[in-house]
Amino acid sequence: MTKEPKLPPEEDLAEELRQDLENLIEGELAVEDLTANKMAFLRAWLKDDLHRAADYLRGLGGELKTTEERAGEWFLDAADPTETAWPKLMHCIKAGQPWALAGETVAAGEELQCLGCGYRALPPENAQITPCHRCGYGVFRQISGGLER
Repeated sequence: MTKEPKLPPEEDLAEELRQDLENLIEGELAVEDLTANKMAFLRAWLKDDLHRAADYLRGLGGELKTTEERAGEWFLDAADPTETAWPKLMHCIKAGQPWALAGETVAAGEELQCLGCGYRALPPENAQITPCHRCGYGVFRQISGGLER
């Protein structure tokens, strides 16, 4: 007792198949349009996000540089310049090289080199020697002839 499925006539079947095929193609094109729209939206969103991230990183770079400079200043403040400067001063004294202390007056064309950090400066003639601008130490080696050496 098997029943045969009831099928529509062949002309109707071909028409129905053509209609289903057209609906399928229309659906596929709609999905492609939707996908293209979503891709365009996603591309624009990613570009905007990338620009915002780049701006954030540029700003962060400045903050990192400031933090790095602060850390360097803290280390210089914490360091004891006498640990390295006194042996250098004693070497200057033993070798008969001229040296100067903060508060003394500078002669014409005299360059000073900090014995604490090695910073070199050419202060104006007859200026009072101030502690080193870099490390704050106040003992210098005097170099005659200025920056030419």
